[in-house]
Amino acid sequence: MLNGETMARVTDMRGHPSSDRSERCPRTARGYRGPHNGEQQIVRGVVDFVEEHYASSISLRDVAQALGYSPAHLTHKFSALTGTPVTAWIIKRRLYAAQELLVETKQNVMAVCEAVGFGDVCYFTRQFVRHVGVTPAQFRSANWSRIDKNESLVTSTHSA
Repeated sequence: MLNGETMARVTDMRGHPSSDRSERCPRTARGYRGPHNGEQQIVRGVVDFVEEHYASSISLRDVAQALGYSPAHLTHKFSALTGTPVTAWIIKRRLYAAQELLVETKQNVMAVCEAVGFGDVCYFTRQFVRHVGVTPAQFRSANWSRIDKNESLVTSTHSA
């Protein structure tokens, strides 16, 4: 099931790189110097751009252009640093937001699909099943009691 684990790992990396990342970096006269500042900027740039734009129709090319890298270079570096390709990061971020909307709002699946940046409900459902393990409707049904208990839920588009 998709959860905040990947988000937490990258968020942690943004502020506090783990020791295994620093061990892969070149050794200086004083020991390991940690990830290059440019590497941290790549991760921070991708995460920040996706966070700001995931609800719109963005692609790897858009992220790379915004950060000034080629798509191939950007996805290679981001994958090496996070273990997740840029396109997968975009999908996971959208699905994370979709899960929140399915639980916190009464929007229909099509509205949720559009609100999180998927243009096609069939593709959205396929990705949701692939990453979460159930359809959006099944996910909502499994969490419906949380919705019923909170009548003050938002019924319009919710931004993460």
